[in-house]
Formats: sequence, structure tokens, C-alpha cells
Amino acid sequence: MNKILQKIILFILILGITSCSRTYKIDKPDFDLIPYTGKENLVLKSSENEMDTIFLKGFNRYVTHTEQMVFFPDRFEFYDLHCKISDPNYNRYLDKTFVQLVGSSDKETLITFEIIMKGSWFYGKRKYSKTEFDSVPITKLTINNKTYDDVKIFESDGSYEKRDNYAERFYWSLSQGFLGLDKRETKWRLIKKYVP
Repeated sequence: MNKILQKIILFILILGITSCSRTYKIDKPDFDLIPYTGKENLVLKSSENEMDTIFLKGFNRYVTHTEQMVFFPDRFEFYDLHCKISDPNYNRYLDKTFVQLVGSSDKETLITFEIIMKGSWFYGKRKYSKTEFDSVPITKLTINNKTYDDVKIFESDGSYEKRDNYAERFYWSLSQGFLGLDKRETKWRLIKKYVP
């Protein structure tokens, strides 16, 4: 009887210790926030007739913990869309995460944008909860006689507004993704999206 009681106590202790750690997943419908297959090329043209291309390089989905010195840390699901994108300051391309989803302990998906391109950098707020993302009003944007009627406009908070590469806002279509951004005197717009 004593051995059975020890095994029951051991089982309860193991169960109690391992249940201290949780895994926070991304809600299945939230994957639609990134409307790409992951292999597209996005061709953008500026109001000054410059061209730039963002090369999407696929998705990476993983679960990891974010706390280092904890015995049983919580784990978070990540879903990253990688790209090759123009350095906003130099004439070269960078490998970056373009958009990222993360499951959160608030039981709400977080979405993070890394919006940079040739001579342009959106320094404003980059990370939004699903609630914050949904609260951004939907509007229309017309590019070359094509109207997108599911567009969210993300305005900068003024951070680093004195920099030459400062972007005031960017445009995100729920069905098409990144549509462009505005600098003070220059506007960049998506003119073509294709899979090579």
C-alpha cells in the first residue's frame, strides 16, 4: 500500500509541475491576416518613377519559449513570413521577417509588421493585438484604376520623423497584403504581385 501511495503522490507532483507551463497558439482564422502563399514578388513603383521589389521567401512556423531563466516557461507559437527586401539606407537587399504572428498569453494573436523598402522605413507602431488590428477602420485605395475596398491604413506615431527615410503611413489590404506606403513627398504603390 505504501508503494502505491508513493506512486500516486509522484504522479500528482509530476502532473502539477508540468502543468505550470502553457503553450499559446495562434487562432486558426488569424493565419488569414497574412494573405500570401509565401512565394510572391511584390513590385512597387514610387511617385518619382523609382522601382523596388520585395521577394517573399516563405513561412516559418515554430513554438518556442521567450523566458530564459524559468524552469517551466510558457511556450508561444510563431508564424513568420520571410523576405528579401531593400535596405532603407543602402543600395543592398536584406533578409528580414516581413510579417509575424504570435500566440499570446492574452489569448489574442499579435501581428507585427516590418515595413521597410528603398529609402523608406515605417518607424511607427509595429506590433498590434488582434483587437487593435481589427479596430483600424477599413477604407478604399485606388492604384492604377484598381480599387481595393478592404484597406487598413497604419499611421506613424511620429517616431524619427526627422529622418530622410521616414514613412508616414502604410497600407494593408486584408485580401492582398502590403499595398504601399507614403513618405513626405514620395508615395510607393504596389503595381504587380506575381509568383515566379
